[in-house]
Amino acid sequence: MRVVELNNKDNWEDLYYTDIAAIQVPLQNGRYLLNPISEIVIPFSLDKFILAVNIETDIPEGSIWNFAGYINQKISTGLVVGGSQDATLVKGKVLFLDRINLILFDKISTLYATSIKVPRWFPRAKVTVWQYIGVDDTSEEILSTQEFANINFKLDQLLSR
Repeated sequence: MRVVELNNKDNWEDLYYTDIAAIQVPLQNGRYLLNPISEIVIPFSLDKFILAVNIETDIPEGSIWNFAGYINQKISTGLVVGGSQDATLVKGKVLFLDRINLILFDKISTLYATSIKVPRWFPRAKVTVWQYIGVDDTSEEILSTQEFANINFKLDQLLSR
């Protein structure tokens, strides 16, 4: 069980924004070839495990696009491979276009990194990320709090005798 207050706008803060275009390589026939947008890496470590992500792009006339790519959670294992620390992909979650995607990552480390991979056919990606800064209690935390309250209650009863 996880207790959060997502509907309170004061519990959200802007985290990251970018508007990036794919490189267009012109061809001789007047058309162009798209060099896909690289993985978008949020350039700092995160310690909040609830994010909201919105992705927008230019959709060609007559097309219907819903898929906006993936957001990935990565943690550092501390293992060294090839001279640098390894960041391991923990979870990838699907993102949908033109809507706020709620991302609930598991709390398995104190810090993590995240990146977004948009589809290779996107000519542009406008990415907005918010982080939830409100109360985020897991069932373990709630159970621990209840257990401490019970222990304190029993101690008070013993001391009052």
